[in-house]
Amino acid sequence: MNDSDFDPTGFDDALRQRHAAAVAHISAHTQLLLRNRLAASTTASRHVVHRMAWAAATACAALFALVVGLELRPRPAPAPSPATVVADDSQGEANPAYASLDENPDLYLWLASNDAVALASE
Repeated sequence: MNDSDFDPTGFDDALRQRHAAAVAHISAHTQLLLRNRLAASTTASRHVVHRMAWAAATACAALFALVVGLELRPRPAPAPSPATVVADDSQGEANPAYASLDENPDLYLWLASNDAVALASE
C-alpha cells in the first residue's frame, strides 16, 4: 500500500458511518441497560468523589489542628548565656548555678585528686 493513497478524512467518514449504523441497530432493551449502567456508574463515581472530598477535608482539618497545637504549646525558657551569668555575678547577687559549688568544696578536692586525672585521660 502506498502512503500517498491514504486519505484520513475518508477513513474518518467511513468509521463515523459504520458507528452510526451500529448505533441505529441497537435494540431498545440494550439501550435501556446501557443507560441504567451509565447512570449507576455516574452515581457511584459521585459517591467516590464525595468520600475523597470528605477525607481530604478531614486531613486538612487535622493538619491545621496540629499546626495550631504546636504553635500554642509553651516554649522552654532559653538558658542564660555565660555572659549573663557573669553580669549577674558582678552585680553582687548570688548566682544559683554556682551556689552548689560554694556549698561543697569537696568537688575542688576531687578535681585535684589522681582519680579526676585518670578519668580525664580515658
